[in-house]
Amino acid sequence: MQKKIIAGLVVLILAVSLLAGFMFMEPPPEEPLIMQNIVIQPDGTIYPSNAPIQHEGNLYTFTSNIYGTIRIQKSNIILNGAGYTLSGPYNGSQVDVWVVGDGPAQSPDLVAEYIIGIDIGAKNVEGIIIENVNVKNFSIGLYMWTTNNTVTGNRVSESIVGIMLSGSNNTVTNNYISNNKQGLFFGFNGEETIPDDIIVHHNAFDYNIFQINGCLCEEYPEDEEIHTWDDGKEGNYWSDYTGTDANTDGIGDTPYIIDALNQDRYPLMQNPFK
Repeated sequence: MQKKIIAGLVVLILAVSLLAGFMFMEPPPEEPLIMQNIVIQPDGTIYPSNAPIQHEGNLYTFTSNIYGTIRIQKSNIILNGAGYTLSGPYNGSQVDVWVVGDGPAQSPDLVAEYIIGIDIGAKNVEGIIIENVNVKNFSIGLYMWTTNNTVTGNRVSESIVGIMLSGSNNTVTNNYISNNKQGLFFGFNGEETIPDDIIVHHNAFDYNIFQINGCLCEEYPEDEEIHTWDDGKEGNYWSDYTGTDANTDGIGDTPYIIDALNQDRYPLMQNPFK
């Protein structure tokens, strides 16, 4: 009888030891994330075909979060993120390349070596609308080398450059641009012309190291362009605005100065995204 009791105790101890071993076993290492390099091709098809983007007519809609990049080679389309996130590998520890290419001069070839979230850099591709995407952790979050594009309703964060503009007649509205090295960066395009007729309003520029940068600076006064920074009533929110609002109408009493020729006449006192 005593032998049976001892044998039972031995079995119980072994069972408990095995169970404890399973409980404290280290989990297997996570598989490394593999970046997807997605292309919306000139004929409208998506490469690769299994990319998590639904295509109906000129509307391309995310169906999940994406770790990777998107290059657009077709004009007159809408890319809708449906609130999903497009993320890249930038974590703030890489070399700080805030001027991309040859100074402020930009071309698709010059920026090719940098990781761009959404790339509208194909020649003669225009009329693109980018909306409702969370873009983060890139060298350049969104790059617009071409003309007549609209970026609206997005969140762009934690990148070296949030949005880079090298093309003219582009519109940037209702975006939350935060915690980038450069919020909005203006660069020359391949023809060495500064973008003009840029409309920027109802965005929140929140704690970017430089809210606006690029060729909107005093080094290029002979090439300055005057852009539109408000809709005639309201402008943008700037986290470093130091003005007051004496009549509490939600609009700063003094303009937010961008450079000698550019100013937001009606800066918002409250961040509309918080």
